Amino acid sequence: MLKRVQDLEKLAKQTKAKTMAVVFAQDEFVIEAVMRAAEIGVVKPILIGDLEKIESYLPKHHDLKIVNQAEPDLAAKAAMDMVNSGEAEIVMKGLIDTKVLLKAVVNKEYGIRNQKLLSHVGIVSYPDFDRVLFATDGAMNIEPSVEDKILIIENAVKLARAIGYIEPKVGIVSAVEKVNDKILSTVHAQAILDYYKNNEPKGFLIDGPFAIDNLVSQESVIHKGLEGPVAGKADILLFPNLDAGNVFYKTSVFLARGLSAGVIIGAKVPIVLTSRADSAEAKLYSILLAVVSQHGLLATDN
Repeated sequence: MLKRVQDLEKLAKQTKAKTMAVVFAQDEFVIEAVMRAAEIGVVKPILIGDLEKIESYLPKHHDLKIVNQAEPDLAAKAAMDMVNSGEAEIVMKGLIDTKVLLKAVVNKEYGIRNQKLLSHVGIVSYPDFDRVLFATDGAMNIEPSVEDKILIIENAVKLARAIGYIEPKVGIVSAVEKVNDKILSTVHAQAILDYYKNNEPKGFLIDGPFAIDNLVSQESVIHKGLEGPVAGKADILLFPNLDAGNVFYKTSVFLARGLSAGVIIGAKVPIVLTSRADSAEAKLYSILLAVVSQHGLLATDN
């Protein structure tokens, strides 16, 4: 179980370096993160984009592979082709519109989606908390249905297990702990639990609804008299919608001094999709998360 996001570096160094296609790499923070990941030996980058702009951010003497493609659609397609041919094991979003990249990912002719739903999984660690928290979905799915949330859970569990969690604990987040017909997230929580009563979860535990304090604080759990293996011990937090997940994720980073990383799950390879506001450090941790998860996914598949 991860205690800190920083632990990803140690785990990544234990794996074989992964080839990573960076789509529209002409961005200072993207290049900085990619260079740092390459320097510690965890990725072999292929930089796709405007050659002149990319080289303006690189040292004069470098040995990085650059594919000169200044058209966003064609740059995204180039990355998909690399994945499909086995040349690239990770895709990273650079200075390209997210919609353009994801349009290529789901393209029926050359796209790389291999699950029903793509979803974002972020991980956050805090200075005074004993473990990393997985947060999903704060970047992709706006108002997921019950069926969507089940797929989001499966994606998050797949990621957690790929980086070493044997039986991650999934908590369904709401504002209260009881089903209330006026609070949709509690109704969804009950429907999700009913689904898993008939389709026993494999390799994870799940419970809800819970207010978030009752998923992360044993003191709160004891005070409210709550029980169960997830209460106070959650690893994965399933949020009601994108608003809730995004607010939690960014509040964790900008107010709670949390360190974060995040990837898109549901494609043939992990997709590093960070915000333009993310620092080079956050981008680096997302690369490390993709490296560790891809290693685990490959081991599972084999």
